[in-house]
Amino acid sequence: MINFYRSTPYAPKIIADDQAHQHGDWIRVERPEEEDLALLISLGVDGDIVADALDPNEVPRIDAEDDWTYFITRLPDTDDDFNDFTTPILFAIGRKYIATVSRDSLGRLWQPFVDKAQVATSDRENLFFAMMDTITDSYESRVARINRQMRAVTHDIHHLNPRDITTLVEYERKLNDYLDALIPTNTALERIRSGKYLHLDEDDRDLVETLSVDMEQVIARCKSLLRTITNVRDSYRAVMDTRLNETMRVLTVATLAITIPTMLAGLYGMNVPLPGSESPWLFTGIVSASLVAAFVIVYYFLRRR
Repeated sequence: MINFYRSTPYAPKIIADDQAHQHGDWIRVERPEEEDLALLISLGVDGDIVADALDPNEVPRIDAEDDWTYFITRLPDTDDDFNDFTTPILFAIGRKYIATVSRDSLGRLWQPFVDKAQVATSDRENLFFAMMDTITDSYESRVARINRQMRAVTHDIHHLNPRDITTLVEYERKLNDYLDALIPTNTALERIRSGKYLHLDEDDRDLVETLSVDMEQVIARCKSLLRTITNVRDSYRAVMDTRLNETMRVLTVATLAITIPTMLAGLYGMNVPLPGSESPWLFTGIVSASLVAAFVIVYYFLRRR
């Protein structure tokens, strides 16, 4: 699917362009078909790089060839089952156009951007920076949501259950996935500041620096949450070990407490004559001795812990 969007410095509201691609358009390609890829290649976009961007495991990077700058990153998305994941996207910035290519439909991200953004599509560098700012904001909101959910799960470490630990492991997977996308993306942004890939003025360099700082803050937040998850898991393991040790101690004392009564019951339960077996007080004596022995053993080991 391919769509064309257009805005100008005098009309910065981004609108769909019903005409064929024009100079200064934003070409948005999602789930591309053969004719969509053919159009991009006819405009000068490198087909191999487009193929890389459609690889679900592609890592963020920046490259330049001929008159095009290629910036591949990964952005957060949610599938129909509301499972979070990151998906690759290619920004191809040329002299006449800026194109975005993704293997998934990104309406959840781009529709709010189209509705709110006030930037000319002909100003390709600023449009790219505005898009990257939107992606960074998306990461920030998702990390903030994970933080809130973690606080709800871990408010009382003594009442954690295996389901809560499974939830934390899922958060850990998401955060690691975000870090795998954010760290190389931030490295690629730092490379843009050199001016090798895009022609930047002083304001543009400030925008790149701001984007990089924002992304570093998200990275730091992800790492902090990962440390929190690790600490909670370690605390949960320590609590479980303590509970297990306490249970084993109680079971051990109980086993020792019934050892003497079991021995006495076994001796006098044999079908052979034993001393005192004819006494009417024998049963009472055995029960009393068993209770006293059990009490003494329990008291001794509980005092000694």
